[in-house]
Amino acid sequence: MPDLFKEGKHQRVSPFSPEQIAELEKPLDESRVQRRPDGLTYLPTYDVIETANRIFGYGGWQREIKRLEKIYEDTSEGTYSVGYLCECRIRIGDVVHEDVGFGSGVSQTDPARAYETALKGAVSDALKRCFRALGDQFGLSLYKKHEPEEAPSVPLATEAQLGRLRKELRSANLKESKLLDYINAMMGTHYTRLEELPLKVASRAIDRFVSEREKFIQELKGIKG
Repeated sequence: MPDLFKEGKHQRVSPFSPEQIAELEKPLDESRVQRRPDGLTYLPTYDVIETANRIFGYGGWQREIKRLEKIYEDTSEGTYSVGYLCECRIRIGDVVHEDVGFGSGVSQTDPARAYETALKGAVSDALKRCFRALGDQFGLSLYKKHEPEEAPSVPLATEAQLGRLRKELRSANLKESKLLDYINAMMGTHYTRLEELPLKVASRAIDRFVSEREKFIQELKGIKG
């Protein structure tokens, strides 16, 4: 049995084989990278799964969806917009990584399509974010490029939500600052623009306009700016 405490220091034993480590340490093949119209570079989900199967073997890794939650929904002007948050976990032997992902289906005429796009996007995003912890074979350098600072853990309101809120405020002859003052007073926050609102907060405000419109408008009018 090897002396794991030689010279008083514990020798770390990698959970991966030398062959797996060699694969993980290879630089990212740029031919695998795809680019979106907005310039964002990424690895497709199928590529990440194929790479995991190649390095760890079929059945050598598992994934678990810990949470899949709808965080906003908007059905204004005959279109459907929906967003989902997914919390995912991958396990490779004793190695476990967890992360979250977000997906949205925006301005779809078919509600089923909006839900399908949002759900698939959230699950795929969470899976890829879990695998990025294993290095550049899973696109870690791409995240470094697009996320110079830690991304916000709370998704912000979508353009569809912001448009709906502005429409409701205009119809009630209210300034955006009234809604912000109300939210800040109720939640102890310091939002200065609608664009700063989290998805859940914007969704709740829209719900109030829909379900308790007159009461909500009176509450907004009564708030002191």
